Amino acid sequence: MTVKSALWHPIAVGLSLVNVAGLGYAVASAEPWHAAIHGALALAFGVWAQRLRWGSAGSELARMQRQLEQQASALEDAQTTLATQSGELAELQERVDFAERLLVQVRDRAALGAREERG
Repeated sequence: MTVKSALWHPIAVGLSLVNVAGLGYAVASAEPWHAAIHGALALAFGVWAQRLRWGSAGSELARMQRQLEQQASALEDAQTTLATQSGELAELQERVDFAERLLVQVRDRAALGAREERG
């Protein structure tokens, strides 16, 4: 709840309750116009109090939605980074395999050369 709605919400509720009491007094005094005015004011202040409550809930929902969107964006960035690193790792594995094959070939040639010299 924002500071503004936190301040005005109880005021609106209080004014609505005062007008409900005024409605009861006006009905008891048999003053229909007076009762109608208090009824309308009680309803208006009640609606205002409700809008203040919903307005703050709406801003809270909007803040949570922005937070979720930021987290979704961060997750997408992390997935992109992970995919890039996965590709780089695959390329490094291919290079290591190639280097191992070359080393095996060099070792085999050296062993073959050593046999030819003996033989």
